[in-house]
Amino acid sequence: MKKTVLFALMLLAMVSCNTKQKQLKQAEQRVAAAQQMVECGNLNAAKLQLDSVHLLYPKQVQVRRRAKALMDSIVYIEAKRNLQYSDSLLQPLLPEVDKMLRKFYNEKNGEYEFYGRYVHKQLPTDRNFNRCFLQAYVNEDIRIAMKSYYCGQKAVNHESLTLTVGEEYQTMNGKTHSFETDGNHYEILNLEEQDAISALKFIAAHDKDRIKVTLGGSGSNYVYYLNQTEKQALAETCQLALAMLDVRQLEQQINIAQAQIDKYENKH
Repeated sequence: MKKTVLFALMLLAMVSCNTKQKQLKQAEQRVAAAQQMVECGNLNAAKLQLDSVHLLYPKQVQVRRRAKALMDSIVYIEAKRNLQYSDSLLQPLLPEVDKMLRKFYNEKNGEYEFYGRYVHKQLPTDRNFNRCFLQAYVNEDIRIAMKSYYCGQKAVNHESLTLTVGEEYQTMNGKTHSFETDGNHYEILNLEEQDAISALKFIAAHDKDRIKVTLGGSGSNYVYYLNQTEKQALAETCQLALAMLDVRQLEQQINIAQAQIDKYENKH
């Protein structure tokens, strides 16, 4: 009986040893295949091979370390590519943004505002305050905003803004602040950022069309139409906003890629 148990244990040890050797060889083959893929520029396939090493052979620590080192080198290669590509898109975009900004002025109250805002020169508050109009701007921290201004002798209490061209329309909601002065009633509706972007895109897409603006609230609706100067100014605000968002995204991608490059180079 003892001899049978001993033989079984020896057989089990031999099987276990053979299994480990087999797994070691398979793991090494996957790493070698991944290396060849990297040399051929097939980085995505190489990453799949390396991921499979960690998943299928968790006990092959030494091979997994080599797989991790090879994965780090792939991240480094991709980071250098991403850095070059993002920078190639960013550099021609920067002078375009500077050119756009010539049509805007920077509005900021230094006493209580950390960031200023870029307002189109055709839509300053002080020149339009006694009428109904839409004003959009881009903050220096790349936040887009739109306000609906109402001025009249009676309250509309508008909590929504609808833009209409033919059968197409968009409705946005927001928060309203109202006050009265010099016999006039004033209301300012502030849209959420995504609604502001949607409204600007709608106006930019229809800057040659007749755009109806409907202010809806608890009072009677108020309707007016954007003039050509307003449409052009808002369309150019949309262009500036989207360009500045692209700049921010590209700069973020460049910063991420540079951090990955620095991390790799500091280790090697």
